[in-house]
Formats: sequence, C-alpha cells, structure tokens
Amino acid sequence: MLPREHGAYGQLAFPLITSFAVAGFSTAATLIGLSAVAAFLVHEPLLVLLGRRGVRAGRDHRRAAIGALGGAGIFAIGAGLIAGVVMPPPMRWSLVLPLIPAACFTIAIALGREKRALGEVAAALTFSFVSVPICLASGAPMRTALSVAGTFASIFVTATLAVRVVILRVRGGGDPRRERATRAAVLMLALVIGVALLAALARHATSWPTLAAVAPGLVGAAWLSLLPPPPTRLRTVGWTLVTTSATAAAILIAGL
Repeated sequence: MLPREHGAYGQLAFPLITSFAVAGFSTAATLIGLSAVAAFLVHEPLLVLLGRRGVRAGRDHRRAAIGALGGAGIFAIGAGLIAGVVMPPPMRWSLVLPLIPAACFTIAIALGREKRALGEVAAALTFSFVSVPICLASGAPMRTALSVAGTFASIFVTATLAVRVVILRVRGGGDPRRERATRAAVLMLALVIGVALLAALARHATSWPTLAAVAPGLVGAAWLSLLPPPPTRLRTVGWTLVTTSATAAAILIAGL
C-alpha cells in the first residue's frame, strides 16, 4: 500500500525536513507534518480501490486497501484538525495553502488524470506549500516560510515539466507539438522565476540563500528540457533531481 512514485518521496521529505530544520518543532507543526505524511499514504490504496493498479490488484488487495485508506485518511484529517485548533489563530489561514492544490490533485485522481501535467504540478505544489503552515506554526517569520515553499515549488514544478518533455518526446511515437509547448513552458517559467527572485533580492524581499537554492534547479530543468536524454537514462535524471533538491535543502538550512 506504499506509493510507487518514488520521486514523490523526495517531494514530500525535503520540504518537511527543511521546514523543521529552519523553524524548529512545535505541537501544531508536528501535527501538520504527520497529517501530510498520512495524506501521502492515502494515494496508493485509493488508486487500488479505483482500479488504477489493475483488476487483479483491486480484487486481491481490496481489504488491505480499505484498511489503509481508512486509517491514513482518518489520521490525516484528525491531525490536521487538531493542528488547526492548537496553532495560533492568526496563522490558521496558512493551512489553506496546501489544501487548494491538494483539492485539485484529488479532482485529477477522480478524473483519472493524476499523471497529466496539471495533476503532477498540483501534487508538487501541495508538497511545497505544506512548508508555510509548518514554519509559521513553529514561530518562523513569513519570509522564511515563503522562502522554503517558494524554493521547492520552483524546483519541483519546473523539474516535473522538464521530465514531461523527455516523456513526450518518445511516448506513443512522440508528440512534437506538446513537447514544444511543454519545453516553452519550462523555459518561460524558469525565466520568470529567476527574474522575480532577482527583483525581490534587489528590494530586500528575499535573501541570497533562497536565490542560491533555486538557481541550480532552474538551470537543470532548462537544460533537461532543451537537451532531453533518452528514456533509458530517466533513472539517472531522477537521481540528479533528488541531488538538486537535497542541495537546495542544505543551502536553505544553512542560510535561513
């Protein structure tokens, strides 16, 4: 009943680790983190029950999937509600930030489109935006919370779209039109994020560690979209993206 999408483990882990490392622990923050992990564990049993893992898996593992879905789902909702009660009232609004992309991802699953670009982007934003309520609940300033969330959102979204360029290049014989559109989206997004960070830095609205953490991810995504490797090297690409995320986490932890 564990999620099969190995890249998602990194998308969950790095924002959580970074948030707790830079902001510290509190009861509310810990509950939010546990709720996020439990919500992550809902994914696989839900797909099994929906038949997305095949008829045999749905038949043979139905009881285990129901138990896992019920247990993880109840824990995720309960921990989230308790976190909302115990965290300072002025910070409660931040819980909405990860819930919005999470709702979009849930709709994508219901429509069978979780593997489409919008579904994958929604998942990446959900993982990233959990950083905001965790940091705020632990007493970190908004600037720190947004730095962590913005860094990982930038890296995860551009990397997700860049990997799609590689897949669109060969899947079903290739889709040149969608490949070009996705490549353009990656390059434009990387450019906009880079310019926005430089402008924010000039206005002292962000810090050098944030820019240093984001930059390798943006460059890597742009490079990957411009020179996509063969699908046989996707595993290497995956580990490269993990390394980029780990480097970003280390820079933020050291600099914030």
